[in-house]
Amino acid sequence: MESLEENLYSAAFQKWGFSHSQQTHGYGPDGVLRTVENEFGTGEYWSYFRGNLFAINCFKIKFTKDRVLTYRCSEHLSITFYDKITGLTQRQGAPLSAGAISVYLGGEGQEYQAYACKGASIRGTSITFSPDYYRTYLQRRFGTLGDIRRAFLEIDGKRDMPDLINLLRKARNYKGTGAAAELFYEGVISEAVALVMQHSSLYPKNHIEMYVTGEDRKAIDFICEYIACHLEENLSCAHLARQLYIGKTKLKTLFKATTGMSPSGYIMRERMEKASRLLIETDCSIAEIGKKVGYAKPGAFTEAFRREKGLTPTQFRKRC
Repeated sequence: MESLEENLYSAAFQKWGFSHSQQTHGYGPDGVLRTVENEFGTGEYWSYFRGNLFAINCFKIKFTKDRVLTYRCSEHLSITFYDKITGLTQRQGAPLSAGAISVYLGGEGQEYQAYACKGASIRGTSITFSPDYYRTYLQRRFGTLGDIRRAFLEIDGKRDMPDLINLLRKARNYKGTGAAAELFYEGVISEAVALVMQHSSLYPKNHIEMYVTGEDRKAIDFICEYIACHLEENLSCAHLARQLYIGKTKLKTLFKATTGMSPSGYIMRERMEKASRLLIETDCSIAEIGKKVGYAKPGAFTEAFRREKGLTPTQFRKRC
């Protein structure tokens, strides 16, 4: 392969009716934005390509009818973080859910398959690595690195990788151009691989995770979905614990073991990420956005946003 875009992406975009946009709609100007509005659905898909090595993707799509999605991805591997996902299931891998890392490993001659029901909606960020990157480029630079594909597979469905999640979100929001953009996106790819390898080789099992059952993980997945849908409401530990019919102490322990974060830290991150999206994508006032993410008083929202992002909401909106 000579071009990841031409050999992996273009056929799928053509099949589904995506077309090039002259605008970037707030994404990095060095990437390529495609949009769709037809019987397939409505939405946008932005990608930054580096030859046949890797692609960084940001997407937001709503499907208008039931549809089976298939496309060729022979031996490519990808990691995805969904900010929002409803109504989409894939043939293999861990169940897809908001707030978790999703990994897909393509096999030789294999097609990716997923099912989207009518009204399904997704928003997320992903990285696609070609075999030329993880087999040739990395091996040439570092020699034998072990089974990279297995290391990626170990993080499928994980929520306890906040550094990787934040890295993907950082890539989504980057607006640099030229040499700076090349260096930035190359750094994102290198850091992503490093975090996956570190999680696999240095921290194969958190000692607390030994006591987290499959049912416990389902419970935390449920509460993370609940948080995403109720960011404007009271989300105290006592309230969340009542949703699961467990005590606050057990909730905190399970949440930390499963996500790597405290409930309050996770909620703050999700509130500020939703606020960031609303500031960029809507014309809502600061007060309105504050209420949508749980702040009755605009001053309290402004101060919380400034502590988290380093800018006031107004400054953030102007910059982005």
